[in-house]
Amino acid sequence: MEKTDVIIVGAGPAGLSLGLSLARFNIHSVILEKDLEITQDPRGVYLTNDAIRILWDLGLGDSMQEIGHELSTVNFHTTSFVNEPFHKIDIGYDGFWQVLPNAILHIQPRLESALRRKVIESPFCDLRCGCIVVGKQQSGDYPVVEYQDERGATRTIIGSFLIGADGKKGVVRKNFLEESAGIKQIDSTYRYDGTWIAANFKLTPPTPQTHPEFPLWKLGFTPEAVYDLFWPKGWHFCSPPGKATASGRFGPHDARMWRHELEQGDWNDSMDAEALLWEHITPMITRRRDSSGEPFPFGEVTYPRDCIRILRCRPYRFTHKVVNKWYDGRTILIGDAAHVFPPFGGQGIACGFRDAHQLAWRISLLQRMPGSDDHLRERLLGGWARERHHGIKDAATFTSMNGRLCNQGDDWFFWLFRMFMRLLKYLSFIPGMPNPVVPFEVKGFRSVKDGFFLPDFNGGGRLAQVYFESKNQSPILSDELIKRTRSALTLLVLARDDRKKLVAEAQVALRAVGLDQSILSDDSIRVLTLNDPPEANDNEDDVYFPASTKSLTDLGVAIKPGYCGSNYFRRFEPTTTFVLVRSDFYTFALADDTEGLVKCLEELKIQL
Repeated sequence: MEKTDVIIVGAGPAGLSLGLSLARFNIHSVILEKDLEITQDPRGVYLTNDAIRILWDLGLGDSMQEIGHELSTVNFHTTSFVNEPFHKIDIGYDGFWQVLPNAILHIQPRLESALRRKVIESPFCDLRCGCIVVGKQQSGDYPVVEYQDERGATRTIIGSFLIGADGKKGVVRKNFLEESAGIKQIDSTYRYDGTWIAANFKLTPPTPQTHPEFPLWKLGFTPEAVYDLFWPKGWHFCSPPGKATASGRFGPHDARMWRHELEQGDWNDSMDAEALLWEHITPMITRRRDSSGEPFPFGEVTYPRDCIRILRCRPYRFTHKVVNKWYDGRTILIGDAAHVFPPFGGQGIACGFRDAHQLAWRISLLQRMPGSDDHLRERLLGGWARERHHGIKDAATFTSMNGRLCNQGDDWFFWLFRMFMRLLKYLSFIPGMPNPVVPFEVKGFRSVKDGFFLPDFNGGGRLAQVYFESKNQSPILSDELIKRTRSALTLLVLARDDRKKLVAEAQVALRAVGLDQSILSDDSIRVLTLNDPPEANDNEDDVYFPASTKSLTDLGVAIKPGYCGSNYFRRFEPTTTFVLVRSDFYTFALADDTEGLVKCLEELKIQL
């Protein structure tokens, strides 16, 4: 019988990202996927802020341009995206205190291709396509999976953990957990059920050669100007009167892809989805005016239908559900197997990435720590499930707000909300006041009871992301300082002065407490300073400080409006000297001095 550390069923975004997240800690996984090829129909199109951050952490930063384009605005319209938006959200501002894009509109097959390339390159990941899982047994405490490979041969594999990442109708939950463990998807805090028609278009701009009679050439329009007029940039939610709609460009701009989803609550199988689509979108791609509002002298102009190719048009049942339990023993659910969302907040793929990223370091500890037992497994997985349940609630809150605007339109509640946010935006310029766009980011998991952090030491918060540099290191993402360790936690030393003394004290404390190297080690210490970079003749090569604007400009780095390198430190208390950071960008504990650090380390050892 074959043996591995982790068996992952499903090679979608969640399963692939888990394999790569585990590989960082040298944990082997076998990923079983029933399909031989990636499904080429684009499904999810929206990657939200921390999903992008996780992809960079997995090494996919260089692939983003082939996957999609950065979103600048989200627009809320009445009836049609032809109308001016009644509400607009600026996505380009550094509201999340994250230097990477806050949103990318992507082509999912390209995303999965990029993830697969990284998986295939990794010596710790084994992707097997054309494999159908047919059974699960137990060998003591460990799951044994029986599957048929692409040649039809039956094989068995045993692992320390079995991960169901095979979707809402996947075999792991439906066949192995629903009946035996009572695990199923149930209604969550945000209740929504609705049928929508979802379509993908491949667009081709008309040209004077292909469409010589198209009237806009007489007004000096270029093919690109025609394309921009009829298929506007940004993402667009359209609310009643009329059918609720979500639409916009996705993928790289030169791919010319457009997603169009319309609510069809009375759907039945006798209806023609494509006919309903054309009936709905034709008025939206018919214009009477140019982008400045100047009327056309010849009346209405409709975008040529022969320049629109429908790649997909079908009804979908959108709902929000989450499992009543995330794991049973050593069998765990992530991604759509654990939760599903309607398409109002781009949270489906993002939550799958969060599941994987926050689970991987826990599995690594369970695999690498000597004396790992059932108590430790329950402590780590139980904390993960509680944190993920909280994360799903936050994601549902964001989804419900967008969904309410899209399905119901503007009302007094959102008028008051917008006025309040405008007021807070002015107040946010007060030093120390967090940007109002990021209340969930700032709070993190702090309100989660029995999460894996120390609430008495202000743990559970989420790290900001900035650029750091050192004397011998050109600017890098602050996340790289955590990524370059093999331990589950990193110790940040926020040194104002006497840096060598603080590092020495931290090393003494680590050795005295005697933590396992898989948790924290001397190699996991990073020294940061805000206002006092080392002098040119100083030997402290490994002291990092916020990168200067000149350093970033010299590298051609685009700096977001509102970016500030000190945001990294603003997530901590002014007196904080030591920060214990988890590899998923959340803090375990903050300490003001060495005595406090020792208490945090001792508590960490107790919890593990």
